Amino acid sequence: MSSTPGLVAVGDSAGSPVPAALSATDPLDEVGVICGRLNAAHADLIDLVTDLVREESWAIGGIRSPEHWLTCFAGVSPATARDLVRIATRSVELPALCREVHAGRLSLGQAAVVAAHTPTGYDQAVVDLAVHATVPQLRRALVKYDFATPTDEADTPPAPPDPFSVAAQPAELSMWCDHDRFHLTYSVPADIGALVQQALAEAKDTLFLATTNTKDDGRRVRMADAMAQIASRSLDAGTVTTAGRAEKFRIYLHLDTTGQGWLTTRGALPPHLLRKWTCDGVLQPVWETGGTPVNVGRAHRIVPRRTRRLVEDRDRGCAYPGCLAIHHLECHHIVHWADGGPTNMANLISLCPHHHDRHHTGDFTIHPAPDRPGRFRFATRHGHPIEPTVATPPDSPEPTAAPRYPGPTNEILHLDQVRFHRRSSGPPG
Repeated sequence: MSSTPGLVAVGDSAGSPVPAALSATDPLDEVGVICGRLNAAHADLIDLVTDLVREESWAIGGIRSPEHWLTCFAGVSPATARDLVRIATRSVELPALCREVHAGRLSLGQAAVVAAHTPTGYDQAVVDLAVHATVPQLRRALVKYDFATPTDEADTPPAPPDPFSVAAQPAELSMWCDHDRFHLTYSVPADIGALVQQALAEAKDTLFLATTNTKDDGRRVRMADAMAQIASRSLDAGTVTTAGRAEKFRIYLHLDTTGQGWLTTRGALPPHLLRKWTCDGVLQPVWETGGTPVNVGRAHRIVPRRTRRLVEDRDRGCAYPGCLAIHHLECHHIVHWADGGPTNMANLISLCPHHHDRHHTGDFTIHPAPDRPGRFRFATRHGHPIEPTVATPPDSPEPTAAPRYPGPTNEILHLDQVRFHRRSSGPPG
């Protein structure tokens, strides 16, 4: 009987040989050791993200959020980036979660579910279950769990409606322009406000899906950006089939031969806005005699539709590193159109509205890559490249010792028997 080196013939009930493992090591032991190292590395990464969010050191160039920073420089998916940021931002209010993550007893997936669904004060009770549960079990247990909210107020009957209360007043809206800024004040009853808020939230999510409730310093997608998104959608939907409506509700930017520009019934535009809006749009010359318009020429696009399609097909979305936007893109001139830059493939790049705006306000620069035709290099305003760094192997061949990950018990979880109790008031620890 011949045998293959490295394989041992083991007879089954039918007498046929089956190969045995090359090593007697139990894979369950191996996965516990490997996942222990992985959990330790994730704990270090969460510590880094905690510092990143607290010090706002992620806000470089056109980086929109801590999640975007991780997508660019850590090589993780947007979903993993959201998990890391969520855990990091809740580490102070969920101290038990933080302890178990650093002890290596929770995986990143388990910790992300706890951070996403656990109210403050319940972390110890939830973590006690989490260390024994799989991620799907933990999600099922937490998503619909009715966490009790402590209150000292007794139940009282609702007060009758007051027709003169602030909540009963009709909707109000006012608009005005001042110092190159457009101002809007809007006040409505709470139910209408909830409708508007949801519409803004949906538009904001469309602009950029990787957002969290971390501090906003103006570099991330904001509700104000969502307002502009809703306005653009309304104009696109209302004017796409009717040329007359398109003419009526068009925004006109006036240019003269001196390089100045202004909006109809508004003052002059700052230079960076003038450059932004002349990257793309429709030109229509007007001839004047003695300051009086006497003739209007034929309108034509700054970036022809055919050229735009070629640029968008080449870039496949916003070209800024790590940006996920693929809709509502704008063509940007590398050498600005107002400075005589050509409208061709080599001088055009696709940018989302956010990164187009951040570039024109000076957050980052764009230059063609001399060694890669059709590709571009991005740098911060200080000249630092915005690109992923190449990972280097550790100096020591042996990984740092980490506690073995015990893993879930894989027992049946009876959701009707799950109870979480809020920890007693006092300093967390």
